[in-house]
Amino acid sequence: MSKTQIYQTMVGAVEALTPRVKAFHLELDRPLEFVAGQFVYALIERDGQVIRKPYSIASPPFQTDRIELAVTLVPGGYVSTWFHGIQGGEKLTVDGAAGRFVVKNPGSAELVFIATGTGVAPIRSILLDLFRKGFERKVWLVFGVRHEDEILYLEDWRQLETRHSNFLFIPTISRPQSPDWKGEVGYVQTKLATYIADTREKEVFVCGVVPMVKGVTETLVALGYQPKQIKVEKYT
Repeated sequence: MSKTQIYQTMVGAVEALTPRVKAFHLELDRPLEFVAGQFVYALIERDGQVIRKPYSIASPPFQTDRIELAVTLVPGGYVSTWFHGIQGGEKLTVDGAAGRFVVKNPGSAELVFIATGTGVAPIRSILLDLFRKGFERKVWLVFGVRHEDEILYLEDWRQLETRHSNFLFIPTISRPQSPDWKGEVGYVQTKLATYIADTREKEVFVCGVVPMVKGVTETLVALGYQPKQIKVEKYT
């Protein structure tokens, strides 16, 4: 492991995004250069051993002095429980950045992003970076969660919708709790034929838990997408 990859951080603001997800703003000891969509490893000590847990960077790369991680509280999960128990001011060592879930040739195709839960974290980094650089081709974000109060970074998506006519945000709720919900209902893969059936000049980025990535990939292939058009990031 290269020592130059190790960063000492201090946990700054801790922000509740949803009932089960918090954002942790980590202040870096030196600038971290990364490509939007990449992740870092959080190094957490337990019983004299170091646990390396990967978390996607939710903040854009033009913010070099700090990064943001979105962490879901997993019942029985040691690292997520540690994160959700801190309040700010703690020190945290991270290793990175790494990962290939990135847009290599911006502008060469229309971009489709499909995510569930905190799988939207690296996509937030990508989208904030792309639109800051003036990306002009069409962009879709199909984002699935269980309940209405679990839509991560909703204000960001609404602002992007307002500022960029080429951005289409499609939230879908699998278990809506309110009769006032007027958006899409169901799993993300059931929405693809409606919004992105035309496979021409598109690159698709899929991020989430393994069963969701598998289901979405199978749906995309059934619609006629080629494997080379699809890039995935699986959360375990």
